[in-house]
Amino acid sequence: MFGSRRQFIVGLSVLVFSLGFGNVLSSPPVMAFDKQPVSEGKVVVEWLGHGSFLFTSVAGKRILLDPWISTNPKCPGKYRNFEGFGSVDMILWTHGHVDHFMLEDAKKLIGMFDPLVIAPWELAFFIKSEIPRANCQIFTLGNKGATADFSGIKLTMTEASHSAGAQLTGFEGKNHFVGEAVGFLLEFENGLRIYHSGDTGLLGSMSSIIGEYYRPHIAILPIGGVFTMGPDEAAYACKLIQPDIVIPEHYATFPVLTPNAVEFEKRLGHWAPNVKMKELIPGNPASF
Repeated sequence: MFGSRRQFIVGLSVLVFSLGFGNVLSSPPVMAFDKQPVSEGKVVVEWLGHGSFLFTSVAGKRILLDPWISTNPKCPGKYRNFEGFGSVDMILWTHGHVDHFMLEDAKKLIGMFDPLVIAPWELAFFIKSEIPRANCQIFTLGNKGATADFSGIKLTMTEASHSAGAQLTGFEGKNHFVGEAVGFLLEFENGLRIYHSGDTGLLGSMSSIIGEYYRPHIAILPIGGVFTMGPDEAAYACKLIQPDIVIPEHYATFPVLTPNAVEFEKRLGHWAPNVKMKELIPGNPASF
């Protein structure tokens, strides 16, 4: 029995290093959410259109979430050549759909900026197989439920209800299984907590887990319908989560995603009148 266990551990170690994940032995500790702010200052949130966001932390860390750049019709022009980002410290991916994870965009961003890459387990392994130099944090934060500290920014993957296959040739062609979709809870150095639900429908856990346990100050929710929650469902989600502010996203990118922020705000007045909507314009950052 001892020999079998030892062989298993040795084999696992060989696998880890052969895949390029040696940082597992020096990963930062997994930590619970710290409710006390450790720094003062503002977090800058910039919508890049559709489901893509750029967060700049109090300490200047730049975090991309679901960066869809080259073919995103709403992406600001200053980022089209990728150099406009200046620097990227982390990239978070919620799932593999081509309007959130585009392989060619990922190759350019990783090649230019060498960021930490955080994605669900299967998607992270897929990224590593396609982009061997990718610094995937699989053994630091690779699945739903845990919280990890990345230089003072705490991240948690959360549940999402959505499909998640990767398409490498656009909206047509073969799908690759790359695990399940997730959302993210980000806590910044100043204590600000932002919940980005990712693409999702309504979830019972939005009340009991997101609202009661993580208690985000800001929720970023899709309102476009068809593939995700529409305006009414998103407004009801605000009733469950009870953030101070909600930022609508994943709407008006294509003709099929017809709902708008005005429609969403009306439904918000019915379901969660105490929650303030903050409409962002792609390329115009806001500070919180």
